[in-house]
Amino acid sequence: MKMDINHSVISSNSLMQAISKLYSIGEATECRFLSNGLNDTYLVKTALDKHILRVYKSHWRSKEDILFELELLNHLKLKGISVSSPVPRTNKEYLFDIDAPEGLRYAVLFTFAEGEYSKDEQKCALFGEEVARMHLAMDEFHSDYARFKIDLNHLLQQPLQAIHPFLSHRPEDFTYLETLAADLRSRIEHLSPYLNWGLCHGDLHGGNVHFQETTLTQFDFDCGGYGWRAYDVSVFLWNMVTGKSKDAFDNKMWAPFINSYQQVKPLSDADLKAIPLFVAIRDIWLMGLHTGNAHIWGGWQNDHYFNRQLKFLRHWCEHHGIVSEDGKGI
Repeated sequence: MKMDINHSVISSNSLMQAISKLYSIGEATECRFLSNGLNDTYLVKTALDKHILRVYKSHWRSKEDILFELELLNHLKLKGISVSSPVPRTNKEYLFDIDAPEGLRYAVLFTFAEGEYSKDEQKCALFGEEVARMHLAMDEFHSDYARFKIDLNHLLQQPLQAIHPFLSHRPEDFTYLETLAADLRSRIEHLSPYLNWGLCHGDLHGGNVHFQETTLTQFDFDCGGYGWRAYDVSVFLWNMVTGKSKDAFDNKMWAPFINSYQQVKPLSDADLKAIPLFVAIRDIWLMGLHTGNAHIWGGWQNDHYFNRQLKFLRHWCEHHGIVSEDGKGI
């Protein structure tokens, strides 16, 4: 009986053979599957070097989306921003196609980001400075390829649609989310004329940067697009506080990061005011991402998951005077 496939994991051996034929990086000696995230990630080793292979999931990013991302990475590299950049094939193209059971998938080989993740305060300051430099370099980027917007439709409306079926048995909690999202939307729309808008990384939670002493390399721009810069930097704060109790909301990593950022690229009062709002918005976006991909990642988006996420949201919003505990706007 033939059945439809949601997601397949491409054989590492098959990919290793393809890479050896398509790239001038030397013969691949190892190709190891690392993770099933938004895309599938593989570690590729040759006798002299390491690379990362990303196999984009079917129907996740269009070819135009991917080409935009790769052009941006090459632009940032030319501007002196240290990023994991795409490796050209022998024919000078960057993508190669995979005819997977679920449909066409694209694969791209990237340079390896040496180093490791760090929560050291000095490294957080270094990261903030580099993010500001990256935003300035992004202001000079232009592409003929289209890219999505990280707007309120992307951050709130679409996530709520994905979350709703998972909270159908908890109508009060979903009503709280709807009420909160409406309140957040209203506040951001009020601030929007005064917020800096431009290209964003989209996922600056700190796990997408590796440090080597006094240098760093950024990677994984897959969630990047045109959005508010206050949202982009808020993702770093969100990662430091999400899931934490109220007494951990004043995170010691945030001040070095945002202070160093502002020494290079000052934020307006409106941008700073929007950051706590975007932390809450990021958490709603993440819930939408998790529920929207449950058919691939599995059904761990259960009551325990929502209890944890909603507890953080309620505490964060109460702490910042965004919305009251019963869901009514203050």
